[in-house]
Amino acid sequence: MIQVYKTIVIDDEPAARRLMKNLLQEHSDVVQVIDEAGTGAEAIQKIEALKPDLVFLDIQMPDLTGFEVIEKLAHKPNIIFTTAYEQYAIRAFETFSIDYLLKPIKEERLEQSIQKLKQFGKSDTSINIAGLQQIIEQFKAPQKATALPIKTGDRIILLRYENIAYLEAQDKYVFVYTQDGQKHLTDQSLTTLSEKLPTQFHRIHKSYIINKDRVREMHRHFNSRYLFIMEDKAGTRITSGRTYHDEIREEFGL
Repeated sequence: MIQVYKTIVIDDEPAARRLMKNLLQEHSDVVQVIDEAGTGAEAIQKIEALKPDLVFLDIQMPDLTGFEVIEKLAHKPNIIFTTAYEQYAIRAFETFSIDYLLKPIKEERLEQSIQKLKQFGKSDTSINIAGLQQIIEQFKAPQKATALPIKTGDRIILLRYENIAYLEAQDKYVFVYTQDGQKHLTDQSLTTLSEKLPTQFHRIHKSYIINKDRVREMHRHFNSRYLFIMEDKAGTRITSGRTYHDEIREEFGL
């Protein structure tokens, strides 16, 4: 006789909960959805009150992670995590005894989880939280850089993005100018830098990239150009290139 699993679907996105419940309707002989939750705190309350056999649990929620939810539970149901991590990370997770579904959930992948439930029945619900967290840390997206490295001889100077006013290409060289008037030479091209710099930096001329957060004033100029007055120590004035007119209008909402 096939065991029917009383199930709670936990995800902070209502659309994701609806999708999961719709998919699970095809497996009503194995899974009976008895409730849902949109936060970690709500999940804990409902799991303890309803004591489900199975929980589909989102790893990342605004208030608590899926791991923190598990740590706080007295009742330990079977857990199938839902996650947006890459497939190679999912394969690493499978060294543990619980299953994982990659978002967006695919019918065929959910079918595999259901078959696993049918085959193995109620599994050992002891979960190696420390081990799972260690794997998660390995696959987290790298933190965005906060500074531009500038090589000067054997030293590397880190110029914080918020302190950079603009960058200028002069012949074969590119210089980085800071708010306090310092000038630094970089060995990277302006094109390369335009691809690496964060979104507050915008190219307005073939020879200039400016920090939008360091613009004091903008003025319309002739021939579809704009004059930018920077708020650096020198009050630098930079005229945009005519071919950048449409991009500037879109970027600054003009």
